[in-house]
Amino acid sequence: MKRYFYILITLLFILLFSSCDEDKIPSKIFFSQENSFLSPKTTDFDLGITFASPIKWDLRNTEISKRIEGRGNTKGFDGDFIFSPSYVYFDDSTNSVLSLGKVIPPDSLVNNPSVMNYYSQILVSKKSIETDYEIDQFSKDGIKFTQFSIDRGTIVSKRIVFQNKFNEIIQFEYTSRKNFFDTEYQKILQSIGSIKLL
Repeated sequence: MKRYFYILITLLFILLFSSCDEDKIPSKIFFSQENSFLSPKTTDFDLGITFASPIKWDLRNTEISKRIEGRGNTKGFDGDFIFSPSYVYFDDSTNSVLSLGKVIPPDSLVNNPSVMNYYSQILVSKKSIETDYEIDQFSKDGIKFTQFSIDRGTIVSKRIVFQNKFNEIIQFEYTSRKNFFDTEYQKILQSIGSIKLL
């Protein structure tokens, strides 16, 4: 009888310690609700969002040309996804950049309910052997975000894509030199946490 009692006690301790270990495993953090490292809020009715850029990341002229994110002729649709930046913020001290705006889908996908899936597939197909690439999804304030974390060795990027209430694709891309990324990370998390739909 004592033997069964000791076995039972041992099993209880094992269960107790294993559940404690599970509690200690940190879950991934995708955003922060803090605002101590943020600039004042920006409201953009064309994008259908409010957001705040990281503090000391200054708004610059957005004469950056549109860029083709992916060609569809080999992906099962015709046309290109084009990123059109509305805002570009720079921190000259760390060479960090935030560019954000709409991703314009090809005409063949304008009213397609799977347009976001097609765009995500385009971004995934850009992965190369030289880059460390992670893809995550999370929700906040009723918005479903897809996050692409890209480590190119000396440059680290967090690309966040989601749809506004008009089902338009909105993209935020935070980029920093790797040696500064840890110091900028809290600012980036807070900026992501500030994104809300109008």
